[in-house]
Amino acid sequence: MHVFSPVCHQMTVRSPHLGGVQLALCDRCVGIYLGLVIGVATVGWGQPLWRSLGTYGRYVLLGSLVPMGVDWIGPILGLWGNGVVSRATTGMIFGVIAASFVTDRMLRRIVQTENAS
Repeated sequence: MHVFSPVCHQMTVRSPHLGGVQLALCDRCVGIYLGLVIGVATVGWGQPLWRSLGTYGRYVLLGSLVPMGVDWIGPILGLWGNGVVSRATTGMIFGVIAASFVTDRMLRRIVQTENAS
């Protein structure tokens, strides 16, 4: 719990439990981290997307924060409640896009460095 406390609020009601023990991450953070793994593992599938978007890819990355923001603000404004599925899903959307974007950029930089040599 201590290791993840700087990056996650770890509220008991918003955190998954296994065998009655609370995990160190909330539902949304679980989605983000799972999405990061999926995004890195599937980076090859995203390359055509990132290449076609070029410099506009960063707007897709920023846009992937919108579902999380909407899911977060709805309950605060009293418009709707959110649950485990919505928190984890919006986190996963961001995680997949962020990991795919960053990994694609890193791979491009490696290729550019090798071609320059």
